[in-house]
Amino acid sequence: MVLVLPFVFLLSVSEVISQCPPSSGIYLLRDGICYTNGSYFWDYNVNEVTENISCVLPGTSLTTGQWVRVADPDDPVDCNSNSDSDPFRCTNVTSPNATINLYLAQGLPAAQEGWYKCCLPTDCSDPNTNIIFANIFRFAEIESFTVADLPSDMTVYPQEYKLNCTKIGYYRYDGISMSIGSTALASYTNCNDQISNCPGTVLVSFSNTVRYTVTVTWDGMTVSSGSMSQSTTGDQMYQCVVEVTDQPTRTRDVIVKVPATAPSSLTEVNKTTTTITVNWTALDSSDADGYVVNVTSDTDTVQTVQVEGSSNNTITLNGLREGTTHSITVRAYQQLLGPASTISVQTLPVINSINWTLVSSITQLNNTQYHIDCLTTTDINPSTDVYWLVNGVMKSNSMYTPIDVLTYNNTLLVYPDPLGVSVNVTCIAMIGGVHYSQSVILHAPSSPPKNVRGFIFNATSIKVNWTNSSETNGYVIEYTTGGVTRNVVSTNLEIVLTDLSPMSTYTISVYSYTDLPSVNSTVTVLRFDVPSPVTSLSVSNVSTTGITVNWTIPSNDNYVTYYTISYTPSCPQLSSVNETVSVGPHQSTTTYSYTLIGLYSGMNYTITVRAGNVLGGSVSVLTNENTSSMAPIGVPDYLFLSQPINNLTWNEVNCSKRNGLITVLRDISY
Repeated sequence: MVLVLPFVFLLSVSEVISQCPPSSGIYLLRDGICYTNGSYFWDYNVNEVTENISCVLPGTSLTTGQWVRVADPDDPVDCNSNSDSDPFRCTNVTSPNATINLYLAQGLPAAQEGWYKCCLPTDCSDPNTNIIFANIFRFAEIESFTVADLPSDMTVYPQEYKLNCTKIGYYRYDGISMSIGSTALASYTNCNDQISNCPGTVLVSFSNTVRYTVTVTWDGMTVSSGSMSQSTTGDQMYQCVVEVTDQPTRTRDVIVKVPATAPSSLTEVNKTTTTITVNWTALDSSDADGYVVNVTSDTDTVQTVQVEGSSNNTITLNGLREGTTHSITVRAYQQLLGPASTISVQTLPVINSINWTLVSSITQLNNTQYHIDCLTTTDINPSTDVYWLVNGVMKSNSMYTPIDVLTYNNTLLVYPDPLGVSVNVTCIAMIGGVHYSQSVILHAPSSPPKNVRGFIFNATSIKVNWTNSSETNGYVIEYTTGGVTRNVVSTNLEIVLTDLSPMSTYTISVYSYTDLPSVNSTVTVLRFDVPSPVTSLSVSNVSTTGITVNWTIPSNDNYVTYYTISYTPSCPQLSSVNETVSVGPHQSTTTYSYTLIGLYSGMNYTITVRAGNVLGGSVSVLTNENTSSMAPIGVPDYLFLSQPINNLTWNEVNCSKRNGLITVLRDISY
């Protein structure tokens, strides 16, 4: 009992009774001031009959009331002894209010200081009596050591509170300090209340009651006051010490309750676009009064919620930002907050993703079909809260299916119409009056392939090649004949089209594509046949031994791989000559020239030109031309003159052995 009572009645002397005297209930009275249960009295202030401590119970008559020293309950105060072991004197009032007045006739021995109790109107052995306590001490005492201004709103962090240590009694003392563990948060020495050289607040001057205050900050790991700090976990035990020379050191402890451990098993239970539900393992009621849940995003505090009651271990956090990672911290609290458990949870996005899928062959060109899939939360109504923009044109949302309890798949069909135009598709979802959107672009090439050419490759195949003018993922080659269209795909800059029909005309188009096809390429029309005849056949640069032949290439786009130039001299003894000239397809020029050399002078030549490809040659086109003449080198022989008519004959020079055509004979003498 001796150890318990001092902690039960730690009341400040300043906490006097507001109604004095009260109309009911036992109370203490000194010098016209009413005091509550557990008040402290300096022996110096109760050493005369006029400064007695009155114990009063209104409306009763005194019978066997008494004062008893708590340390010796079986030995009541003897009001008439006036001895060292019983130094008090008493005066009594029987009615109308039972009263026992207690005072010291002489000094209070050290052995007699401490707690006393007054029992009215009967003695303390009566279980129905009324009891009030008072502490009567020598020199100095700690009247109270309390914690003040503890936070009521646990959501404010860090936390701040005050320690108040109230000293009462003798005005001179060696020192007063407040500490946690071995760390002094405040310490003052050689204090003299008469000159106020230590920074306390005077509460009652006649009893030298002075209060010292320390402001403490708690950040979850460390308590600090000014420049002093101390790491700690769990309950915080503080001690106030008052020292007087040659007197017992007075100490008083106070505990601030703090949870020692963080809530365990912090787990995400559920989440939506704007809410997250978490729970944790609840602490015992002896370890927690409740919890504080703090939500941050990046470095910004989104919300802080105080949950009262140690058993309340689940909370739904509302009003969060969609698609955002939130750090959720849970701390238990008693008088202060304890350590934290933390998890990161991302709220569901309103729109989780948007993607496109090619659902038909790219060879269908402007009939190619694409699925746009937009995954949204089930927190919305997809029929009313989702719509689309396709290149700025609004489309309603009519196709949607649930994937799971959290997700809708909203689908839109898109066609590349017109070709060559990229398609920007935006999925827009509304929730709480806020629009959320994600977009996807189906890219089309900026321009089609160029210089599309078709070449006859063999009897049933055509080779098509082209040049590209923009980035692509591939090409679609479309070829049509007789109203029948076929499409093939290539990733190269050329392709061989096979199984074709001879004597047919093919219209060939090449489209490039990235996601979508380009517009039409340059169209080439190719007749799958031998080439057309050359035109405008002519000669130039005629010399005695050479002729340059000129012609215009065939007018159609048939594949020409060679030209055959034939020339036949007018001399019957000479044979025709055929020369073949291989050419690259689709010459950049429309005319072609070829020079015949090693000809006979003055000779007439029949010249033909024929275009050809793998399927054969065209119809020949011919022209005639004479080489330039020069003096012949052949000599006539077998000269014979016939008589009587003087007929001169000779053998003609062989045309294959002369360099010219003899047209006249000169210098005939006879």
